Amino acid sequence: MNGHSVGLSVVGCLLWIARLGFGAEGELADAGPPFGKQRLVQEIDCAQANKDLLSLEFPKGASQVEKALDTPCRVLPNKEGEAKFFAYRVGEGKGLKAGGCYVLSIEYPEDQPRAMWVCNWGCETVLGFATGTALGDVLKGKYVPNNPESLKYPLSGKLQRWTQLFYLHDRFPEIKRPRGLGPRPLVPADGFWVAIAQPPAFQDPLSAGAAVSKIRLFEVADPAALAVKLRFPPEGLPRRHVFSREEMADGVVAFGHKPGEQAENLRGVKDLPDWYEYKMKVMEFLGIDTFGKDLLEFGHNQGWDSAEGGGTAWVNQSSTPGLWAAILERAAKRGLAVLPYYEYRGSIGQDKALALGSQHRCKRLDGGDTYTHITWCEKANADITDPDTIADAKKMLDLTITKYKDKARFVGAWFRQRPTAMPVSFNDANLRAFAQEANDGARVTRSHLQGDKALREKYYQWWFAKRRAFFDALRDHLRAKLGPDAFVLYTNDTSEPGRSLPRTITGEGKPNAWQWMQVVANDDMETWDAILKDEAHYKYVKPFDFAEAVAKDMHLRGLATFAENWDKWEMAHACPPNDPQSYKDADGVMLTYTYNRLYTVGSPRPFDAYRTKGGGLALVRHYSLNEHETNVGKDEPLGYFIADVERGGPYCMMAEARAVAHGDPWYLGSLTGNSNHRGFPDFVRRFHAAFLALPALPSEVVPNAASDPEVVVRAIKTPKHGTWLAVVNTGFGEKKGVVVTLPAQGKVEDAATGEALQADGGKLILTIAPGELRALRIP
Repeated sequence: MNGHSVGLSVVGCLLWIARLGFGAEGELADAGPPFGKQRLVQEIDCAQANKDLLSLEFPKGASQVEKALDTPCRVLPNKEGEAKFFAYRVGEGKGLKAGGCYVLSIEYPEDQPRAMWVCNWGCETVLGFATGTALGDVLKGKYVPNNPESLKYPLSGKLQRWTQLFYLHDRFPEIKRPRGLGPRPLVPADGFWVAIAQPPAFQDPLSAGAAVSKIRLFEVADPAALAVKLRFPPEGLPRRHVFSREEMADGVVAFGHKPGEQAENLRGVKDLPDWYEYKMKVMEFLGIDTFGKDLLEFGHNQGWDSAEGGGTAWVNQSSTPGLWAAILERAAKRGLAVLPYYEYRGSIGQDKALALGSQHRCKRLDGGDTYTHITWCEKANADITDPDTIADAKKMLDLTITKYKDKARFVGAWFRQRPTAMPVSFNDANLRAFAQEANDGARVTRSHLQGDKALREKYYQWWFAKRRAFFDALRDHLRAKLGPDAFVLYTNDTSEPGRSLPRTITGEGKPNAWQWMQVVANDDMETWDAILKDEAHYKYVKPFDFAEAVAKDMHLRGLATFAENWDKWEMAHACPPNDPQSYKDADGVMLTYTYNRLYTVGSPRPFDAYRTKGGGLALVRHYSLNEHETNVGKDEPLGYFIADVERGGPYCMMAEARAVAHGDPWYLGSLTGNSNHRGFPDFVRRFHAAFLALPALPSEVVPNAASDPEVVVRAIKTPKHGTWLAVVNTGFGEKKGVVVTLPAQGKVEDAATGEALQADGGKLILTIAPGELRALRIP
């Protein structure tokens, strides 16, 4: 390396295969499954000096060449020091085309636990992955706990590939990526930066460090040919959905109100709807059927037209008021379902007579107005018990959904709580309503509630019921306009990485329980106990046994636990906990269950707790942001940095596989920081195709249906359309020759592909990869 900074690719797809031979640049070469042969634009041997390429590393001398699996690789040692990276300008002078479809491929050794972040400034996305016992996400986040988990994932002992399909932007940043609007001076002829990065050594102590043999860029000649051909259940059966919301991704196409904030060189893609259509094309490649977009972020308008409702007086008008309509037009042309996302806190506008959220009607238990120290979250809130709030939210749905009901196929609405957005309120109207509806007419004051724990608990239960009623009202409103199948999802978890395990639970029965500020769930307590004794880096971080976390339902209990208050702040009321019991009899309203680490999906009990009437269950994967984790002091070597992280290879779908095995959700969502790309798309595509081929109907585990105990079989029986089976490998190893005893008679087909399968004597023999889902149908 001949430099000092970095940036690299984001989304990718790993091929669980050995090294392949490659032809010369410009010729067709095997990009691996599912891509097949594509034109090789460039190959960079990272072990070479590459003096003819623009390259950077940080700090200087950070990388070195080592042999791994008998292959020279460029390595970032992880023994000590701050964040590190090395980077190359990829595609310079190679005839790249804006809007073109490309595959970025990273060849790496799977010889030891490793974690790395791939920064692809060609589409301004960062995606990381981890192998073996490495964490991937940082152990101690700068802002919120990351719920780290270290398990003994198997290592293949082979060279593997991470691959990302992406659409090239019009303009790119230099190595220091701006946050939102900012200089993006590079164009396709200049190439774009790709960086391999990792956090400070103490943040992932079991990782041997990033290691890369080759970086390759392929051009995809026919992107449409790579779209997953989804096969949905027959007409008349309800469908499942896969969807996502991206928090920080749209900074690359930021477009301000002022003329100086609209210059083309300040954003990555000239035409904003084009950028969203790139996402739709990636969705089709990954087998995702439902397009999600945030229309409210922390309550603020994200690209829809508020004019009919009162404009800026009611909701501050977007700088791009026509964007939502343009996006819907493109989603409809591509046949995608649509699920808008709202971080609702009441309408935020300039006229408090119209802007409900700006009225700040909610009151703390002590009568104050400010719930938390997070000042930028305290500018608006919504009292969900107030009929005016229901009317305000319906108005918002009318202007973003029902107005366009003939233009796009909406399946419902997705709401999300953020700190202080919809807090537990104790204003005078709340107290009167509680007295009349739940306290036999007996008047109460805030002082009564402060001093009487039992009365306060009664108030909480009343408030939880009112929150459920709020979403019931919105469901009814949507069903009246869209039809009887419309649903409302509510994600109450306010955090990016998902609610951490609270010390009130993890510290139970332990000396100095208050010190259990954060835990690392793991399956090697001896190793982690030794690591975490280093109080210089890990003060108040404790090891926690993975099996205990699952057996004691730590995550389920944590989600339902009130946050701890501190100083003068009412965190418990600003971010009230989950109350799955309130939704057990709900129809078309689902409180989403947070998942990510394997301890969150380790048993049926959490899923049973969140399952609603008729079997409806919605899960949302929360990704850690890893925000600013490559910063060194005030220096931002890579500019604005966030990274989503997944497990390497087939294990990238293990959490979803165990969720299906133990709970069989109908809806799978994700909350990402970057654009929703994946690094191991072959496994993702197969899983999504199988999941979406199954009807959204209740299933039951068929006991002992598979010859291997780690393979779970669930059956969905229908009166007219036969029986569907979900066959899931929950184990870490490939299962060869698994015998599945079919619970019904008849021919068997692969529901995802339509392929007829050979079953003899009511038995089917399958080979199933780790974390793989197979959808079968017996018509």
